[in-house]
Amino acid sequence: MPRAVIRSARALAGAAGILIAAAVACPVGAADLPKSTQEFLKQLKLTEDKLDGLDKELAVPQEWIDGARKTPTLRISGSDEQPLHAQAIKPFLERYPFIKIEYQRGSANERVIRPLLAFGEGRYLFEVVRSMDGSLSEFTKLDAAEKLDYLPTFNSALPGAHDADARALSFRSRPYCMSYNPTLIKREQLPKTWADLPNTPILGQGRIGAVMLPHLWVMPLWEKYGEAWALQYIDDFFTKLKPQIRREGINAAIGLVGAGENYVSLPAYPERIKELQDKGGPVAWYCPDMVPLQFSKLAVFKGSPGINAARLYTNWLLSKEGQIAQLAVFGTPPVHKGLQSAEFHVFPDEIVGKPIISSEDPVATDKFLEIWNKYAASAKQ
Repeated sequence: MPRAVIRSARALAGAAGILIAAAVACPVGAADLPKSTQEFLKQLKLTEDKLDGLDKELAVPQEWIDGARKTPTLRISGSDEQPLHAQAIKPFLERYPFIKIEYQRGSANERVIRPLLAFGEGRYLFEVVRSMDGSLSEFTKLDAAEKLDYLPTFNSALPGAHDADARALSFRSRPYCMSYNPTLIKREQLPKTWADLPNTPILGQGRIGAVMLPHLWVMPLWEKYGEAWALQYIDDFFTKLKPQIRREGINAAIGLVGAGENYVSLPAYPERIKELQDKGGPVAWYCPDMVPLQFSKLAVFKGSPGINAARLYTNWLLSKEGQIAQLAVFGTPPVHKGLQSAEFHVFPDEIVGKPIISSEDPVATDKFLEIWNKYAASAKQ
């Protein structure tokens, strides 16, 4: 038999072996959904066809499962409350019941900086760090993060969601637009575009409550239109509208809109609006022509003892099932590009069909915040 034919036959046999191993490696087929996933689908009023392709997403190498069985402890740091994280990962533990998760909630210092310092000393405090808070540069300096582009679900995310080097992966997203009081201002009176915002007289004289988290909505505009445009925009925003600076935080600022203190507050996210609406509060959520989107990212420590369990966890989190679980528990819209239709958003009419904008430039963000803070220091509190 010619050598080329032999090589082709071996390649086909190898490929078949990989497919068989992958099929065996998926603990539960998509047709046999975990009970918790079935409950989440029912809660969200979603049909099982929303999980089409899940079996392929969860088809992982058998060696990951074998490795996780040998070292089943998976240590995770995050910013979410422990009971909520435990609720969201129920389907994962039904699929991989041999994995023992130790989850610790903490500040940025506790969940990110301390583990990085320990890694630099040759110690591992966690396998996975959730909500990295812009610390990718520190991970890069220490070469601490595993490159994860080999995960079956890596390419499932929205374009630009993951770090370009595949070491910080987005596991959920949150849109930040504006809240408004519909008894004080009509939707038609709000700016049609973000660019129009400074030129909306009805929002002048302190009727806007500007929360001191401006990077969540301004930085995506900075990246979209450029620095020169953004600098003029910031100046116009303060000089023309004279916003009221709110230091209470997003949730409290939205509450003040409902109480009539401000017509509008920004940034604002939809879950909080829905919560107040359900209680009868006069608040609504509005996105102009684009949707500023912020991504929550995670990293897996390279060479950590439970790295195989971490691979299974991260791959599942990015799968359709993991994304739907987070939507059910946290109310945050998926980063999965196959889950972007109306039923996956709290206020779909404000999002679906509009361009998504985001920013991941820490250097530009630092420069912006320095400029913003100078304006804010002399603005109305």
